[in-house]
Amino acid sequence: MRALADAERIHRFMRALAESARQDGRVYFTGGATAVLLGWRPTTIDVDLRFVPEQDVLLRAIPTLKEQLQINVELASPGAGRLGGAQPVH
Repeated sequence: MRALADAERIHRFMRALAESARQDGRVYFTGGATAVLLGWRPTTIDVDLRFVPEQDVLLRAIPTLKEQLQINVELASPGAGRLGGAQPVH
């Protein structure tokens, strides 16, 4: 079982993800991770995110980062305006 994600854990994930990137892009955080980063709550169960543009190298990095940082990560669906379509990353 992975730990809840607090702001420090999310920031470590963000830095590690950035180190994996091979091109410029954006990462959009949604759901509970946003609430934690804005200080609205102390933790979240998982980190929901979306890449623009989608980068294979980042998608491949996620499983390793999840294990190293003991953090749950889900990909928000392409129509993420509704946030109902988060998909678990295995």
